[in-house]
Amino acid sequence: MSENNRLHYLDLARGAGIILVILGHISYLGEGSRIFIVSFHMPLFFVISGLLIFLKKEDGRSLSHSLKNKALRMMVPYYLYSVLGILIYIVYYLLTGRDGGWPTVISDLVQTLTLYGFSVMWFLPAIFGAELLFLLLLKKTPFPLILTVILTAAAMILNGRLEEANAIYGLDTAFSVFHLIAVMLLRIPVCASFIAAGYYIAKYWSKLKATGPDRFPRLAVPADLLIGADALGLAVVFSRINGVTDLHFLIFNNVLFYYIAALSGSMGLILICKAFETAAGAPPLRLLSYFGINSLTIMVTHLNFYVLLLAEIGGFHFTKALPEGMLKHNVFMLLVLIFTLCGEIVTIEALKRLSQMNFSMKLSRFFRG
Repeated sequence: MSENNRLHYLDLARGAGIILVILGHISYLGEGSRIFIVSFHMPLFFVISGLLIFLKKEDGRSLSHSLKNKALRMMVPYYLYSVLGILIYIVYYLLTGRDGGWPTVISDLVQTLTLYGFSVMWFLPAIFGAELLFLLLLKKTPFPLILTVILTAAAMILNGRLEEANAIYGLDTAFSVFHLIAVMLLRIPVCASFIAAGYYIAKYWSKLKATGPDRFPRLAVPADLLIGADALGLAVVFSRINGVTDLHFLIFNNVLFYYIAALSGSMGLILICKAFETAAGAPPLRLLSYFGINSLTIMVTHLNFYVLLLAEIGGFHFTKALPEGMLKHNVFMLLVLIFTLCGEIVTIEALKRLSQMNFSMKLSRFFRG
């Protein structure tokens, strides 16, 4: 899919999704809001991944090409940002003496090496493995959707058994390492199920043509807004019924309710963003697209680079004169979000400059021989 044919609503959806990720990590978010946000904010990225696999016709490429491409896009950043995150934490610990010290460093290293991923870094091995698993099933098996469902169900059952064993043997070092690896592996089919959902939704859209993702007739906009709002409302209801869930730790509570909330929330947000496709060039939406395009960088830096922590400190500073109450809480949340996004713009652009500088140095050395 060329840049001219880029579907901006997917960038908008990722931008909205990464804002929800930031909100979900703010310490003082209300419980009801947190339950709603975490019910679908991570599945959203896997659903979008499935949509893109279909739209980019990735199912027609070789597995070796996909493996190489995804390793460069996902696993290289995984190790790079994991090492940077650990180094930044060491500096933070040496300066403040907070948050665990050297045992935390060792724990982060173990989680990195087992591909479990510390903090938000779990997302990269999960999407890498899930995309490859789904493509493998799609290319090499006759019933990829059915097999994805079977593998997901098996992962859910094994996860329950794993947590029972963890309650008994969790203090054993060898079992703890095994537990990390097992959870990492069990995440893959669960995440693949959301990729499969996105893929088959895109395939269905393409058959409809008139309401497909690459065509936007006049009636599609109000329809997308109405259906999207209804789907988000459904996510609110089922997430409240189901309680706190977490794809990171494989906490689902009622699995049926979890999937209803995750898929309806994801598709609701995507459809609402789809309604704004033709207006994506407007300044506010262009900024949201910017965050969507750079959502991976924001994902791995807002916590591990302490951008959110600094934003919370700023939020406390600028709201300390306000009286306690809902107004102060709402102003604090808004300021933290704004400060985090501003900090991420600086982080994104700094990393881009460093990358360009590194490329220029390599090019210069090449021409000098």
